[in-house]
Amino acid sequence: MRDELNEVCLIDKYLLGQLNEAENRTFEASMLLDEALAENVEAQRSAHRMILLYARKQERSRLQAIHLQLLGEPAFARQLTTIFA
Repeated sequence: MRDELNEVCLIDKYLLGQLNEAENRTFEASMLLDEALAENVEAQRSAHRMILLYARKQERSRLQAIHLQLLGEPAFARQLTTIFA
């Protein structure tokens, strides 16, 4: 279990660009030699993408709520009308 956790951490560092040049080359060579590692990297890359997409969706929802709240304020709505009229 500990080895799997270490691998996940190493893959994260690789995907996030946190390895130095020598570590990066060594890791990429390991992926060429170990098909299972390469598959794990791709799976984790997909997970990173899904997390990023979810975070963007959450942020968009949060900003929409703020926008609607601001438009509900009469003074703010008047200022927008004045600026963009």
